[in-house]
Amino acid sequence: MSDVTWVERLRSALADRASDRIPEADFEFRAAVTLILRPSGGRGGPEGLFVRRAEVAGDPWSGHVALPGGRRDPDDADLLDTARRETREETGLRLEREDYIGRLGEIHPLSKRLPSICVTPFVAWMEADQAVRVNEELTGHVWVPVSALSDPAYRSTLVREPPAPRERPAIDFEGDVIWGLTLGIVEDFLTVLAAAPMRVP
Repeated sequence: MSDVTWVERLRSALADRASDRIPEADFEFRAAVTLILRPSGGRGGPEGLFVRRAEVAGDPWSGHVALPGGRRDPDDADLLDTARRETREETGLRLEREDYIGRLGEIHPLSKRLPSICVTPFVAWMEADQAVRVNEELTGHVWVPVSALSDPAYRSTLVREPPAPRERPAIDFEGDVIWGLTLGIVEDFLTVLAAAPMRVP
């Protein structure tokens, strides 16, 4: 199956999620992130971009492996505009609106200790080869094969100490640990992916 065929099937599967919205009035802040996909980097099948957030005092997501994105600015035309702007600022990647193939279900933190924020995750397909250049908000990035996201070999647990030790489900890809909200977005993506399975050469 060609990348083009798979992307079109994925676009169709994502269309069913377009109405999966949470009322805007329910949250103090809105944010958007982008799961950026690109053709195979040589490891078989498409890859997704994840970023490593810098350690910042007071940031509840400090040091996490995440997706490029952030809070909506008043000047943003819509949340897709937010996703594009944040991606450009954080990674240097310039994505056009037509590069976005759909969005996933909105998600928000369950803990009351975290900000009242609703995150809209978008999915984009980056055909052109662009170099990632992270800004000061990030410490690096990693391209993860989409096939690895559902591979049991990479499934793990993460123990968080404060306020009490708890095991959290996670994906540990060669030392980069995906968990929390980002893992929730990944799990939703994998559900959509089941309707558009890919065949890795």
